[in-house]
Amino acid sequence: MLLSDRMRMTYRLLLTVLALLLTGKSVLAQDDSVWVIPVEGEINSATAQYISSRIADANEERPLALLFHIDTPGGLVSAMEDIVDAILTQAEVPTLAVVRNAFSAGALIAMSAQQLAMLPGAAIGAAMPVAISPVGTASPVDTKTTSAMRGLFRSVAEARGRNALLAEAMVDAAIDVPGLAVSGELLTLTAAQAVDNGIADIQATTLQDALEQFGYGGAPLTWLEPTLTERISGWLSQPIVAALLLVIGIGGLVIELFSPGFGIPGGLGVIALALFGLTAIFSTPAGTIDMVLLVLGVILIMVEVFILPGTFVPAILGIAAIVTALIRVFQEQSIAVLGWSTLFGSALLVALFWLFPRSRLVSGLRLETRLAPGGTAAYLQEAAEPVSLVGKRGTAQSDLRPAGVARIDGTRVDVVTQGEWVRAGSEIEVLSVQGNRIVVRPYEEEVTTGSNGPEPGIGA
Repeated sequence: MLLSDRMRMTYRLLLTVLALLLTGKSVLAQDDSVWVIPVEGEINSATAQYISSRIADANEERPLALLFHIDTPGGLVSAMEDIVDAILTQAEVPTLAVVRNAFSAGALIAMSAQQLAMLPGAAIGAAMPVAISPVGTASPVDTKTTSAMRGLFRSVAEARGRNALLAEAMVDAAIDVPGLAVSGELLTLTAAQAVDNGIADIQATTLQDALEQFGYGGAPLTWLEPTLTERISGWLSQPIVAALLLVIGIGGLVIELFSPGFGIPGGLGVIALALFGLTAIFSTPAGTIDMVLLVLGVILIMVEVFILPGTFVPAILGIAAIVTALIRVFQEQSIAVLGWSTLFGSALLVALFWLFPRSRLVSGLRLETRLAPGGTAAYLQEAAEPVSLVGKRGTAQSDLRPAGVARIDGTRVDVVTQGEWVRAGSEIEVLSVQGNRIVVRPYEEEVTTGSNGPEPGIGA
């Protein structure tokens, strides 16, 4: 009977271990250190991705606590909301915050932790939401957005037992807090004021002192610095950098398709678009649909430029697809990204007209006709010699896709087809010359017959 009971207990223990393994719960001892997550610099989507991933790791490894070391001027509202949600609802270990400076979005992140300490000279508050213009200037948002942000700060403060009125006063300058902030002034608290008025829990002289007061004295610290990839992604996801990558990518491919072979513009375009795509995937909430919209937009613009020039429909649809993708990917930063993209795109066009006024790309964008004295359109012709090429044949020196290089009458010239792809070495014929734009087509020798019909062959 005793043996049977032991077997039953062993069987139940095995079932328990198996259940723990299947559910993904660790049966090993938890990590005996406190994990420190630096929250420094501007808070953006990359910051949110970084913090969310570390919280997920902590749920698996089970450290004693997660400590957020905060020194930030603030950042994006959407990133702040993601971080606060992860701390409040996803973290399965105790959460601590030690504040050097926590302004704007950093203030709410600090208040979302279960325990909050202020270091000497620290400050917290000044969290009024602002709208960022395409050139990076900030302006106050409407009352609806301010009201929503007040509600969010109040909700988080109440969830952690903090002073909800002071949390709201950090957002709305219209709230009068006697002795701390008058109407029209955003609330910002010193370390002592934050503790005395129920925003922070303790003052600490050092990080170790904060841990002692939190009850984790002597626990080793594990600093979770962002990886090199995360740092690079965070830098590349800045609106001005993302816009520059997008313009270089699209512009480089367009220039390359107007040039023979595959050279520097095409290489730069591919690299820039690859970096832009990787940044969108790793540093923003981009999804498959967003990537498809971006690629589709680029393809439609290419169709407009090379296959259906002048129709404008593919170009409009392509631009609409790219704008939609940028808004979905960059959210509140999308206006800044679009503004910088427009600025960089305009600068690229001006540079092409200035530096390469006779290139095939610019000639395709430049007006080639003018009104003659009689009111009729006349082509602007740079020289009489190219016109004499009409009807002549030559050889493609490079693949024409549709632009490239050919040799006609012993002279190497830049040519473009009507859309056909012509392989290098093929014979071509000049159809027309418009300024310095030489339009060619593949030459096909006509089969002619005599008046008496084809010549008889052997056996006829």
